[in-house]
Amino acid sequence: MVSAILFVLGAIIGSFLNVVGLRLNSGLTFGGCSWCPACGKHLSFYELVPIASFFLLGGRCRECHTKISWQYPLIELWTGLVFASVPYILIPFFCVFIVITIYDVRHKIIPDSLIYPAILLSVVSRWLSVSSALDWFAGPIIFLFFTSIWLLSRGRAMGFGDAKLGLVIGLILGASSGFSAVIFAFWLGAAFGIISMIFSHKKITMKSEVPFAPFLVLGAWLALIFNLDLLHVS
Repeated sequence: MVSAILFVLGAIIGSFLNVVGLRLNSGLTFGGCSWCPACGKHLSFYELVPIASFFLLGGRCRECHTKISWQYPLIELWTGLVFASVPYILIPFFCVFIVITIYDVRHKIIPDSLIYPAILLSVVSRWLSVSSALDWFAGPIIFLFFTSIWLLSRGRAMGFGDAKLGLVIGLILGASSGFSAVIFAFWLGAAFGIISMIFSHKKITMKSEVPFAPFLVLGAWLALIFNLDLLHVS
């Protein structure tokens, strides 16, 4: 029952995270009525029920029949699952991670306005927890690893924002789950790249720009809920 309540709460929060991710740095406010981006129609309450409304409307706007992005129900579903599966203290971090995922997919950049507060809070979180020296150094190690890729590739293989996100993930998850999250992220990114090159209608090559933050966040979530220790550091 608790998990079900948390899932519903998370799905509702996920609806808001969609708004934040889409409107951040756009000049739009996060409050007020929601509307269809195609025709501008203000949405009624029954058109805003997380997950359910998308399917009840057939994935289209009731007014102009424009297709609604799958992003909306997927983010709501994912946020619901996050709320039901991760420790309460880490839920705020994953809310920020989900907004970062939305923003990075759309703009291919991780906004400093989100990542720097997350870094500060992750340091505080690690300081308040019982930690080994390796758990403390997990974040900086991941940061230096990604930073070296960024420097050596001159930003072509990875953005500096990914290094900062890796720092946060390492600090909040510690060594075993943090390092596992990075490994899992590379596996997911490689699988996505191969599948995209084979099946995508768009021309995708090894040089195509693909946001890495979604894979890092998904890797962090999976490493946490499955308690992964792929490098056997603990």
